Amino acid sequence: ELDFIIEREKEKENVEMNEEMLKKLQDTSDSYQITEKDAESLSKEYGADNDPTFTKFKERISRDPSQVLRYARHDQPLWPVSAGQCAVAPPCGVCGEPRSFEVQFLPTLLYLLGIGKEKEDVDWATLAVYTCSQDCEVEGYVEEHGWIQQYKA
Repeated sequence: ELDFIIEREKEKENVEMNEEMLKKLQDTSDSYQITEKDAESLSKEYGADNDPTFTKFKERISRDPSQVLRYARHDQPLWPVSAGQCAVAPPCGVCGEPRSFEVQFLPTLLYLLGIGKEKEDVDWATLAVYTCSQDCEVEGYVEEHGWIQQYKA
């Protein structure tokens, strides 16, 4: 079982960081910011004007362009394009109950890992993971359902 814990930072918490750690953090943060040129290229290639889903995706992701993972248990994925969305995930293989959306890996992850620069590299619009809506109790691991949405169907 995998638990995600989200804790808000205290506003006045003092965090000591040496210059080397600060520089490394800044370099990492700068390395995966999508540039305006890249965003414009994606808009032209995937037709933002023709696909309102892509426009919605781009606007939502622009709030934090460096995010690579979106957790929204029992919600819906934020689809980058209209085509190739998962309509219904198969039921849980253990209890037979419906699966619901839990987590999504964004295409920013590929950019961060330096994948997708070559024509033969892996490329996808998003990876969506669906888990048992009833959190059935089991020993060990359970196979969940992953959906790969491609930019072009």
